Amino acid sequence: MRRVAVFGGTFDPVHLGHLVPTVGAAETFGFSQVVFIPAFDPPHKQGAVLAPFSHRFAMLALATQPYDRFFVSDLEMGRPGPTYTVDTLREFTRRCPESEVYFLLGSDSFSQIETWHRWQELVDLAHLVVLHRATVWGDKLLELVPARLRERLTPVRLFEPVPDPPPGRKLVYLLEHEPFPVSASLIRERLQAGQTISELVPPEVHRWIVKYGLYHQVSHGC
Repeated sequence: MRRVAVFGGTFDPVHLGHLVPTVGAAETFGFSQVVFIPAFDPPHKQGAVLAPFSHRFAMLALATQPYDRFFVSDLEMGRPGPTYTVDTLREFTRRCPESEVYFLLGSDSFSQIETWHRWQELVDLAHLVVLHRATVWGDKLLELVPARLRERLTPVRLFEPVPDPPPGRKLVYLLEHEPFPVSASLIRERLQAGQTISELVPPEVHRWIVKYGLYHQVSHGC
């Protein structure tokens, strides 16, 4: 059975901290596809000012274009109300019944999994692949893992083969790799302060941000 990964998030904007670990995960697990799904109305960002979905989607499309196995989906676009990950993942797995589905998320997000909407349901829909974020890993992360997930934890080393999971069991893979020290909030802060981000995002994304005046950049339009 082919392995397919889903990577959901706000991607405001997408940056190398998203892409570099995902390339490593794709090679380690042998994913046939990695599908990025930008959040349309993320529940944890209610009241926050986000770049419009069209811009976040376009930047993802530009950032993933060089990678043959990376795709962007508009699965959440236009869905009314907060777009919960559990509903998105359920719909994705319904559309891909012949695939083994893996859900990618950072260790910072995984450390807060108990705050996610219907998280007990979510963790039974797909295998989780937890990417190393510098803010929380190792013993600090293990302390925050819900008790019911601890027996599922499976350490994985970058680029080492990952055996097929036991039939009918969803695992939580902890992918050990060098964390990429960048976040979307850091990028927005740097832009607002007039600092460069050229080393933190793909060049196509940088050009898009400048062209459309996102995050307080000066647009060259009318």
